Amino acid sequence: MASKKPLARVLATFGTASDGRLGLGFPIARELYPRIVACLAGYSVQQVSCGGAHTAVVTDDGTLLTFGLNDKGQLGHSREDKFVAAPIEVGLPDPVMAVAAGGSHTLALTTAGEVWGWGMAGEGALGIGDPDQGRQVEPRLVKHLTGQDVVALAAGDHHSLALTKGGEVLSWGRGDHGALGHGAVHGHVGVEMLPKKVRALAGARIASIAAGPFSSGALDREGSAWGWGYGNSGQLGTGRYANELQPVELRALPSGLRSLALGQLHSLAVLATGEVASFGMDSHGSLGAGQATLRTRQTVAPKIVPGLPPCRAVAVGWHHSAAVAEDGRLFTWGASGAAGQGRFQDYGGGQLGLGDDEDRWSPEQVFRLHTSAHRFYDLRTSYIKAQPWRVKQISAGRNHTAAVIETPLDTRDLAS
Repeated sequence: MASKKPLARVLATFGTASDGRLGLGFPIARELYPRIVACLAGYSVQQVSCGGAHTAVVTDDGTLLTFGLNDKGQLGHSREDKFVAAPIEVGLPDPVMAVAAGGSHTLALTTAGEVWGWGMAGEGALGIGDPDQGRQVEPRLVKHLTGQDVVALAAGDHHSLALTKGGEVLSWGRGDHGALGHGAVHGHVGVEMLPKKVRALAGARIASIAAGPFSSGALDREGSAWGWGYGNSGQLGTGRYANELQPVELRALPSGLRSLALGQLHSLAVLATGEVASFGMDSHGSLGAGQATLRTRQTVAPKIVPGLPPCRAVAVGWHHSAAVAEDGRLFTWGASGAAGQGRFQDYGGGQLGLGDDEDRWSPEQVFRLHTSAHRFYDLRTSYIKAQPWRVKQISAGRNHTAAVIETPLDTRDLAS
C-alpha cells in the first residue's frame, strides 16, 4: 500500500499584487485564487500577518521574512528598495515567536521576550521614543517593553498594542479617534511615543488583543470583549455610532468569544458556538448579510452571518471579510475589486480568492488553491476523497489576503 504524502504547511496569497505584497514576484497585477508562494515551500510556515501593502511571515524555526511595499522601511531590510516582490529574511538576534504588520510598520516578538519594531517611526507606532528619522529600516529594540513578559502584539495603521503574560495591555502611537484607549487630556487625544498601560483594562485579565486601522479590541479569559477607537460606523460593536476614547465592554456580544477581528468600517467576532457575528458599515457586502443590507447599510448590533458552518477564526480587510471553518475550509465575502487610493498603490483586486473581482454580499467557499500559475488543487475534484488543503491561519490586508495552509504538497506541482 502506498504511503501517504507528508503534510506541508505553506503560505498562499491572493488579491492585489501591487508593490509585491503577495510575494509572487513580478510582473503580477493580481491573483484571483489563493496561490502558494513557491519560494517558501521549503519552510514550515507558522504565522502570517498582512499590513497595509506588505506581508510578514514567521516559520516554525523562528525565521521572519517580509515582502511588499517598503516606502517607510516596513520590511526591515532592503534599505534602497521601495518595494520587494519576494520574501527576504529580517535579521534579528533571536528566533521570532510572533509578528504584527501594521499600515506602514512591523513589530516582532522574539523567543528572548524582546519586541523589535521598524517602519514608519515618526508617529510613535514603533514605541522607541522620539526617533532620529521617520523611516526606520533596521529593526530597533522597544526597550520600554523589556522585562514586561510580552506574549502578543497587534498593529493598526498608526498605533500598536502589546499584551503581557499577566493580562495587561499596553498601547502606543497615534491616538486618533481614541485608538490607544488612554482617554483625552483637556479634550486632546495625543501621541504616545512609548508603550503605556491601558489603565481602563486593569484587572480584566485580557487573553488576546486585536487592532483595526484606527481601533483596538481585547478579549478576556472568559471570552468577553472590549473595543475602543474609531466607531462612527458602528464597527466597535458598542451599540453606538461613536468613537470611544477608552475601552468599552461589548455587552451586545455574548461571553465565550473565540476571536475578534477589527476593520476600518466593519468588524467580525467568532462566538462560542462557532457562529460569526458582523457589525459596522456594509461596504460592498462586507457584513455578509446578503443584499438586504443595502436598505440599512450599517448596524451597531452584531448580527449572525448566515450560511457559514461553525468557524474558529476570522479576518477583516478594508472592505472584505474571511472566515475559517473548524474543518479548515475558507469562506470569503465583501469587496473583491481593488478599493481606495492614497499612499498605497491598490490595483487588481481578487482578495476573496473566488476567481474574479466581483463583490460578494454573502459568504462563499474558496475551493481552489493554485500551486503555480497553471496548476491547482480543487476541493470539488471528484477523484480526491480527502480534503486536499486546509487553512490553519488567515490574515487580511487592505486589499490582499494571506493564509497558512496545510496540504500534502507535491513539489512538482509548484512548477509553472
